[in-house]
Amino acid sequence: MTTVAVASESETLQADLYGELPARRAAILVHGQNWDGSGWREVAPRFASRGVPALALNLRGYDGSTGKTNRYRPDKPWSAVTDLRATKALLRSRGAEEIALVGASMGGYAVLASSWERDVECVVSISAPVRAITDEMSGRVSGRKLYVCADRDTLGAAAHVLASFAALERPKTLVMFGGREHSRAMFAAPYGDEAVGAIVEFVCRRA
Repeated sequence: MTTVAVASESETLQADLYGELPARRAAILVHGQNWDGSGWREVAPRFASRGVPALALNLRGYDGSTGKTNRYRPDKPWSAVTDLRATKALLRSRGAEEIALVGASMGGYAVLASSWERDVECVVSISAPVRAITDEMSGRVSGRKLYVCADRDTLGAAAHVLASFAALERPKTLVMFGGREHSRAMFAAPYGDEAVGAIVEFVCRRA
């Protein structure tokens, strides 16, 4: 693992890179509201072992990244999307030909919105959206799509995940697990290894 600095507007973000660039495909891993990039420490090496380097990004205000991550509002720029735009550009400058986005909870919202720029190979949303989003917003999600959620998610995400999934354009895949876990808690659940395996397999397919 190596530490990477990402310049995003006037802020400097910290990220942990697992694996080596250049590579045909690289993944950006985006944390939820109540954790940071270190929460991917047990997951990220599994991408790298399959030949897809993974960059665990700390959004603004998290674990060494400057600034503050603002709340998403439809009429204002969202810092998380701006940070992902800068991170995608950095990975491409280092030789990544394709970008995969993986996000959980708040990070799930971020990767979905970032994919609206139509510059990613695939996107994985874990336990997101937590609240309802419009069909128009879901229809703008680009690339191959994987939604992963627990069917009794403690924050009530399951219903909104199912509704958003129905509005996605193909190709799309849905994986639901029996449980109440939300976000990174899914990784430690009884089905955790299966969940992580499904995510890694989806991202690394034909990489």
